[in-house]
Amino acid sequence: MSPSLPWPSFRRGVALAGAGLLTLGSTWGFLVPTSAPAIQYSDGTVGFSYPPRLTESYATRNLVSESNVTYYLTFDFPEAAVEPLDRVVIRLNEGYDPIFRYRLEATEAFANTPNGRVSLPLGELTQDQDSRELTISFDPPAAPGVPITLALRPVRNPRFGGVYLFGATAYPVGETVKSTFMGYARLSFYERDRDRWP
Repeated sequence: MSPSLPWPSFRRGVALAGAGLLTLGSTWGFLVPTSAPAIQYSDGTVGFSYPPRLTESYATRNLVSESNVTYYLTFDFPEAAVEPLDRVVIRLNEGYDPIFRYRLEATEAFANTPNGRVSLPLGELTQDQDSRELTISFDPPAAPGVPITLALRPVRNPRFGGVYLFGATAYPVGETVKSTFMGYARLSFYERDRDRWP
C-alpha cells in the first residue's frame, strides 16, 4: 500500500487597506456597509439569514486522468443572506481515487456581476486527504448580493470512471457559526469517449 501523500496548505490574498469586507457596490449596483451587523442566534451562533444554494457545476474535461481541467461550481449568494462569506468547504462525498488532489495555487473565485466576472481575493487554501475536503477562505470575506463561482483545478481527473459527488458547505464570519450545506456538484467521468453513449 502506497504511503499517504502530503496535503499542503497554501495562502494567497490581496491586501485591501482598511477593508474588513469585500464590497463592490459601484460595480454590482448596490452597497453593503462593511460594518453591517451579523445576525446571531440566542446562544450567540452566527448563521446566514437566507441560505446560499449551489446552482450549477461542470467539468471542462470528462475523461479519466485528464489534466488541465477545471471544475466550476456556482452558488447563489443573495443580499438576504446578510452575513459575509468566510469560507467554503468542498468535500468529495461519493467517488473514489486515493491520490486525487487539487492544485491549490490555481484555485480561483469570481463574483458574477451584471458587468461580468470580478475576481475575489482568497486567503488560506487547504486540502485534507483523510476527510477529502478542500477549504477555500476569502480574505477579506465576500459580501452577499451576487452569485459566486469557484474554479477548482485538480492535478488531474479521477482515475476511475463514474459519478462523483462534491458537497459544498458555506460558513459565515464569526467565532461560533452555523454552516449551510449548499448542495452537491455532480460530475461524471468516463473511461473513454464512447462510454458517454449507450
